[in-house]
Amino acid sequence: MIAPFAAVKGERDVFEGGRKGIQALLTASGGLRGLGQQERILQVLAGDAGGEQSGENTARDQVVKEMQRVLDAQQIISMTSLFEMATNLEKAAQGQTADNALMGRIAGRISEVQLPRPPLSSAEKNALSSGYWTDKHVETERKLNVRALLDKGSGADRARDVEAALGPVMRDTLVAYNYAHYAPPGAQILYTNPLFVRGHDFVGLSGGGGHTWQATELQGAGWPSNGGGRLVGSLANLPYALAEAEQNFLVPTQTQALIWGDLVPQMILSAKVPRWWGVTPLQLHWVNLHMELAETVVAEAALDGTSGHAVRTSVIVSMMQRRLLAGDVQGTIEMMTPVEMYVLGCSLEKSAAAGSDPAARAIQRAASGHASEVSEEAISRAFGSPKPTLANSYRPELLKLRTFPTLMGYSSRIMAESWESNTLYWAALADEMHVTPAQLNVSIPQWTEKAVERIFASDLEDWPALLKSLRTVGEDVRTGKSDEVIASGAGASGIQ
Repeated sequence: MIAPFAAVKGERDVFEGGRKGIQALLTASGGLRGLGQQERILQVLAGDAGGEQSGENTARDQVVKEMQRVLDAQQIISMTSLFEMATNLEKAAQGQTADNALMGRIAGRISEVQLPRPPLSSAEKNALSSGYWTDKHVETERKLNVRALLDKGSGADRARDVEAALGPVMRDTLVAYNYAHYAPPGAQILYTNPLFVRGHDFVGLSGGGGHTWQATELQGAGWPSNGGGRLVGSLANLPYALAEAEQNFLVPTQTQALIWGDLVPQMILSAKVPRWWGVTPLQLHWVNLHMELAETVVAEAALDGTSGHAVRTSVIVSMMQRRLLAGDVQGTIEMMTPVEMYVLGCSLEKSAAAGSDPAARAIQRAASGHASEVSEEAISRAFGSPKPTLANSYRPELLKLRTFPTLMGYSSRIMAESWESNTLYWAALADEMHVTPAQLNVSIPQWTEKAVERIFASDLEDWPALLKSLRTVGEDVRTGKSDEVIASGAGASGIQ
């Protein structure tokens, strides 16, 4: 994929390098024959195409449609059209019969893309990180007239000129696939600003700005006419940067709700980067069983004192201890985060405190019959969150950390990444509602968006407010008040 770009001498070489790279990817992915390049790329981006689990195809179709909506909103020319144009140009250059009508339709489609020209003041352009090359790139596409290039020459010269002119178009299409793959739930900035993808600035500010090929950052947000800002740098930090841009468009349900600048992007990131095609119903049930076990043992400890020591040594927060000793079962459980409940369940699953609890017996049966499927590594990989700061990796994993405090009164990426409860809570909810794992790829981003909008916190360490938001969304799903449609992905797991 990289080799063709080492010999780039002109814009046509850039086009050919991108084309060969896509061909290499599609060859390596295999399957999905008979579809156009665009459809095959979106299917690969959506997830593993080899699964046959119930509801998987329906969920994948929904993910593909969401990505296509982003591409349409950004007025992106499809890779299928670019490939067809290049193939016909090569045929014409070799003296073969080309489909001129098809090339005319594609040229017309490209000319129909009307890119807006935002009326920015000088101050807004500076805040927008308006780099010379990015502005020139967008202006070049505004003036692109493929029909004129097709009529201008013939043979090899025409092929060379048209493919050179399509180089910037292919660049936008390739970048747009990344944006569409990591598009945050809601994705308002991608739906309303058609220049957002085209405006990605790989160079950044001139004069030592230090953004060239660095981690993606959001620049220029806040001005009324700049459409939400522009992403600057490489694509290395794109998922978080997109989530950071999107949080400015989320509308809280409470007028005084506090949006956490680092936590909200991390929550969105944890709902988009992991994919759950390979998760099994047993793994969902495993998480739910541990939370049920923890709740049962906490209740027993508060009511009759049995197993109280085992629970109190696990629940180390002083407020929880006081509530537990006072017999406040509901208050103790509400103060515990889902990850704390899960960790407590793991610590008690083989202890005498669990006794003959049905959840403990079900856990033991699953562990003995499906050890690799429910191993600590498998569950961590399935329901963990990406931790680019703590673990220097976007690989989802559970570190089972206590939530970090603020740093001198400010939030931080470390504090945000220490919050590991969302996906575990959604997994338990999905098991309870008999939602298939494949449907999680659609449901979890939607549930997360609703949870973010309902946060009503008073300070940066008001974790109970976040827990309340999570549980409110969960209760809406249970009672059918949520407009989230889970019926299409629902099905009995068959696990007892």
